Amino acid sequence: MFIPVSANLIRLAKIFPTDLFVVGGYVRNSIMGIKGGDIDLASDVDVDEITDILKANGYKVKVKNSMYNSITIQKGAESYEFTSFRKDYYGENGKHCPVRVERTSNIAEDAKRRDFTINAIYYNIAKDEIVDFYQGVVDAKERILRCIGSPEEVLKNDGERILRMVRLVGELNLKIEKKTLKSAFLMGKNIADLSPSRRYGELEKIVYCDMRYKEIKGDNTNALKLLNKLSVWQYFGLPIKKVKYKMVKRADDRMLGLLIDIVDTVKPECLETFLVEFLKNCGFSQGKAQKIFVYIAGYYSALEKMKNKEYFFRYFDDVNVIFPLLSKKSKHLTSKYMFFYKYIIRYGLTIRTSDLKVGREDIAKNFPKIDERSYDRILNDLLSKVFDGKLPNEREALLAEIDNWNF
Repeated sequence: MFIPVSANLIRLAKIFPTDLFVVGGYVRNSIMGIKGGDIDLASDVDVDEITDILKANGYKVKVKNSMYNSITIQKGAESYEFTSFRKDYYGENGKHCPVRVERTSNIAEDAKRRDFTINAIYYNIAKDEIVDFYQGVVDAKERILRCIGSPEEVLKNDGERILRMVRLVGELNLKIEKKTLKSAFLMGKNIADLSPSRRYGELEKIVYCDMRYKEIKGDNTNALKLLNKLSVWQYFGLPIKKVKYKMVKRADDRMLGLLIDIVDTVKPECLETFLVEFLKNCGFSQGKAQKIFVYIAGYYSALEKMKNKEYFFRYFDDVNVIFPLLSKKSKHLTSKYMFFYKYIIRYGLTIRTSDLKVGREDIAKNFPKIDERSYDRILNDLLSKVFDGKLPNEREALLAEIDNWNF
């Protein structure tokens, strides 16, 4: 069976002192009629040994992970990840990363550490030969997702493999073998052991999984349903087992759509507290989480028909994100707010406190007796009067207005 590889890769194989194999997604995809994909390489040669050889032949080499004996090899526009054959040893949790690795010269031992049969197919570049220990070629052709060996052993120490399973189902329209699916139910709790950013990263890939390959019409609906079926949301810190999917299927920004679906399902008492805490648990910084909250809050504020002036004082700079979400729910409300938004722009109305001709520094300098805790209230009041045309946006007029107040 011929797996298409570039001339650069053929030349690279000739440089290696031992057989060089392509393994994983690229081989799987080729068998399934899908072009492209990351090229992962493996061999029984040690990383240190091959690094010197590669550099002597004009290749760029960068250490990716010294523990895993993994390097990135680059030649021109092509880049490959190479890993020496190894055995992985895991701890008692599902944190994804093995606690110890051991070099091996045995390709069969290297195959044992991999997740699914379709990802453990090796292609010997020089010999144009497939090495398949677990009937991965058959499973790829029949579109079956099956764990290598014992599904419980494969899934018990790596929660990411369960999320990857969900993603592959959506990307490649696969059916999960029964024992593999049963073990995913039993080992789902390992998802909670993953780092927050790794959990969220896999979730994002799942949401967009149907857009991964042009040759295959993927289906994120099946993947999303599988998330509910496996009750994974509890491992994201949510008090629910299922999400009612609506906006994630319609929104251009699917992750924001998913957040809306999560909020609609959970119905939290305080939107800000819930969203910011959830996003921080997904690895987001406080600032990024707060910004995303503003987008979602702007969506709900529009649905609650917040008054135009108050709405744009709060969300003017974020409508380019909010309106596309709102349009999927209510074209009427979107049109209403868009009309007012265009009106603000056309007539150059002052809409931000930062656009006022006075700021916090001016208040502090000219009115030292005013408690700084009142600054925001003062500036917002000035903005409202300027916006309504009751006060010109001129420094002296604004300072005079402050001077007339009773504090």
